[in-house]
Amino acid sequence: MMRELEVRQALHRTEVRRILDREPASLVVDELGLFEGKYRIDVAVINEKLHGYEIKSRMDNLDRLPTQQESFSRIFDRMTLVADEKHVAKAVTIVPPWWGLIAVSFKDGAPYLNEIWPSRQNLNVEPHALCQLLWREEALQLLRDIGLASGVRTKSRKLMWKLLAKVLEPDELKQAVHRILKARQGWRPSALSWSR
Repeated sequence: MMRELEVRQALHRTEVRRILDREPASLVVDELGLFEGKYRIDVAVINEKLHGYEIKSRMDNLDRLPTQQESFSRIFDRMTLVADEKHVAKAVTIVPPWWGLIAVSFKDGAPYLNEIWPSRQNLNVEPHALCQLLWREEALQLLRDIGLASGVRTKSRKLMWKLLAKVLEPDELKQAVHRILKARQGWRPSALSWSR
């Protein structure tokens, strides 16, 4: 029975490795927490774009996929579902057309990944949802950088997120969040991928 870890390792060896070959400065994070820890994306690749990969192994079911896809679609520029072949028919009825789809089968004693179709650009990233990737100090520093930290230093991160989403243009906000995530110190050791 193929486990999620085996699929994740195969994903790192193939798809993620190709991205790193093209864009070596990319950061790969396993189990990136989203929405204050309510969700986790299995693999996130951070560069000029934020690309998420959600894994559904043979042992998984798709019960949570509808709510996951709604949440992930608010944040990621691109999303790819990496699903065991038994899930593919049902999965295509759940995820939006811009999500990529990779089918996983077992071949020669190992997971084999077959891209059904590539991901496309998400045109509906929500600025406020994107801001929630920032830790409080990161949000405050970004506000300092744009000259808006006065009066908010003691406020909650939620207020900072709202302010950032309101004052920055969407593309400017994306660039800032991606830059901050790539420069972040203090990731938990298990989060940073071995494939870097």
